[in-house]
Formats: sequence, structure tokens, C-alpha cells
Amino acid sequence: MSNSFWRVTAFCAIAALLAACGSTPPIRHYSLGPVVVAPSAAPVAAETDALTSIVVGPVSLPAGIDRLQIVRTVDGARVEIADSHRWAGSLKDEVTRRLASGIVRQTGIGRVVAWPQSTLAVPTLTVPIDIQRFDAEGFDRVTLEAVWTLRKAGRDIAGRRFAASETVSSPDYGALTAAHGRLVDALAREVSEALVAAQAHQR
Repeated sequence: MSNSFWRVTAFCAIAALLAACGSTPPIRHYSLGPVVVAPSAAPVAAETDALTSIVVGPVSLPAGIDRLQIVRTVDGARVEIADSHRWAGSLKDEVTRRLASGIVRQTGIGRVVAWPQSTLAVPTLTVPIDIQRFDAEGFDRVTLEAVWTLRKAGRDIAGRRFAASETVSSPDYGALTAAHGRLVDALAREVSEALVAAQAHQR
């Protein structure tokens, strides 16, 4: 074959490769969505607030979703990892910070920080949370199951298993991640109610 044939073939191959590279979808990043303001738990008394400090965490996540890429289950068993749709940061850190800020809003306690932290030498309470399921079922619903504990001076004073689901409002990743966020907010409300009750009991 002539040299011109090979030159044309090579040119076509390079052009096809460049076209394929140019068609790679952009990577989009998502947070847990806007905070939905809900009725708060009764705030703790001012004198209790002044004496209370809380560390939220550590929070554990299933290894399958503890990644930057957003994970969905499709058809019940198949797992889809969306390489072009990612969390803006560590999902574990995002969840922990969202829980801490939710507890502040719900209880009025000012000194609530996300684990790990270095600002509170000896916190009054810690809230370790084991998230056992945080599944997106296609673009239909998201389910969160977790076990949380209120711990004071190494002793468990309250705890419960949380389980809830949220419907995804539309078939897109923005709505999907917002459903994740609403579930984290619901978990924060449940923990806050227990915190307020525990603090009232000890007054």
C-alpha cells in the first residue's frame, strides 16, 4: 500500500481519538443540598447551653458509598458509580458537618463541632453515629439507616436506631443529593430531641 494510504489512516485514527477525548462529559460536583428549615426541638436553657459542648462523630459510612463518586443501585442489585457526578468533598465529612450544624439549629447549643476537632479539650457529650445504609435506589428514593448514641464521660445515656426514606423529586443528581441532605437533617432532628431531653433530665 502507498505511503499516502497510511498517512490518511493515521490521520483518521488521530482525529477519532481527539473526538473521543473531546466528548468526555464534564465532572459536576454536588453538596447535600439546601437546608430545609423545620420546627426545632425546644431549645435548652441558657445556663445549660453555656456549660454544654458536643462533638458529633465519629461518623462511619458503608465502604461502598464512602467515595467521591455518587453511587446508585439500579434494578435492585446493579451498582452504578457516576464518575462524572461527584460529591464536592468527602461524603463522611459532609454528613458530619451537616449533622453538627443541624443540632445547633435545633437545640440552640452553640458549642457543637464536627469530629475530628481540636477546639474542645473535653466535650460534655459525644455523638458517635454508625450509618449502616445510605442508598440511592435509582432516581426514585434514598434510604438512610443509622445507629446513634449520646455518650457522656464514656457512658451511653441515650441511643436509637434511625430509619427513613425520602422520595427524589426529579430524575437528576441535584434532586438526588438534596434527598440525601433531607435525610441527614431528619437524623439531626432526632438526635437533637434526645439531647434536649437528656439535658432537661439532668437539670
